[in-house]
Amino acid sequence: MAEGAGALVRPLPVRGVLRLGRGSDTWFRAASSVVVASAIPYAVLLASGRLHLALYTSAGSLVALYAHNRPYAARARTLARVALLMLASLAVALGTAALTGDVAIRVAVAALLAAAHKLVCDATRIGPPANVIFTFVAASCAFVPQRLADVPFHLALALAGAVIAWLVCMAPALVRRDRTRRLAVVQEAVHPRGMRAVLAALRPGSPLLPVATRVGASAAAAGWLTMLLGVGRPYWAIVTAAAIFQANLELTWRRALQRILGNLLGLALFTALLPVIGLGPVALVLVALAAQFGAEATMARNYWLGSLFVTPMALSMVEFAGHRPPHELVGQRWLDTCAGAAVGLLGCVLITNRRAAGRVHRALTRLDVAVAEADALALARAEQALADAQHAVVAALHDRVAHALAELGEAVHVAEGEWWLRSAPAERVERALQDGRRALAALAVPLQAEREVA
Repeated sequence: MAEGAGALVRPLPVRGVLRLGRGSDTWFRAASSVVVASAIPYAVLLASGRLHLALYTSAGSLVALYAHNRPYAARARTLARVALLMLASLAVALGTAALTGDVAIRVAVAALLAAAHKLVCDATRIGPPANVIFTFVAASCAFVPQRLADVPFHLALALAGAVIAWLVCMAPALVRRDRTRRLAVVQEAVHPRGMRAVLAALRPGSPLLPVATRVGASAAAAGWLTMLLGVGRPYWAIVTAAAIFQANLELTWRRALQRILGNLLGLALFTALLPVIGLGPVALVLVALAAQFGAEATMARNYWLGSLFVTPMALSMVEFAGHRPPHELVGQRWLDTCAGAAVGLLGCVLITNRRAAGRVHRALTRLDVAVAEADALALARAEQALADAQHAVVAALHDRVAHALAELGEAVHVAEGEWWLRSAPAERVERALQDGRRALAALAVPLQAEREVA
């Protein structure tokens, strides 16, 4: 793969950007879980007349959106890590809001958190909704009036929401067997969780660092721009700039178009719902819960459709902390959306990921080595030079090949969407992918046979 002056500039696509696709297989579990996890603390706060604290419990409740495609043991660990990241981000955001009233500083802190969220979520491959939820919670709370003495209590509320979310997501394990248990080996190989993956992403030469830099720089620029345009709480611009960032420019362009349309329609929907919201706290809670369910039901079909419901959901959650004039709220959010999307795209163009090409070649090399070892292992087994009892050797190599296949596919996907790079070496990539799939299938045979015997 070549880069530089000889690279071909490919046009950014428009066709198919708004086309609806197939829904997620786990959407109902995620939607129902987050609604139940949110409704429980909402009910308690409503009964006690303290609904203004619901923003903090919601931060913990949103943990319920994650890890529904993982085996229960892995789900429990993933949800715990999501909760820790959420609470750490919230602590920084609330502490910043309490210690300074300078909007520019708050924007800078929120942007740094957005970059950290992107890096951690990409490194651990945590899955949808990835970094966007963390950034929304942190950015919005960074601009909520805050007293330092109240921060521990607000963090405790978020922790309570996260504990409820964890229990709701793990509750199905009590009544049915784990149908995804047979996928556990591949899930662990393709989705590494924990500090090792994050530390690897921080090493010099990591392909994830330029992406995180793009997110942080663009989020800060978007927030400062809308601040200069008169927006007092430019959290939505920060979230928009962070949310549109995908693995490369082409995907970011598609996401920006989808985000702008979805937010525009979402703002229109929120405006239409204002008379309902004005009926009282119960109506506000019901709108927020309905929007949460709608977002999870439609997000996998297309991002613009999910954003249509995400927008009123997010605005309703922020409204828990205090009522603002509707025209001001809607007008500023539309300005934030346009500024965030425009600055995000500009940042994606200007801050290039020049490690994308090298990542493809390194991924090809890793896959070639893993396939060669798998072929050697198959030959040794055929010649009975390796005892069948050495299950751990086969399982470990199976994991390596699975991870190398996933890494190559992702590396090629990233590189091909960068406007300044040539296309990946198609023939070599295709041949490597075929060899990898063949080796993976061959390694799966003895593993499956052993499971059946067991």
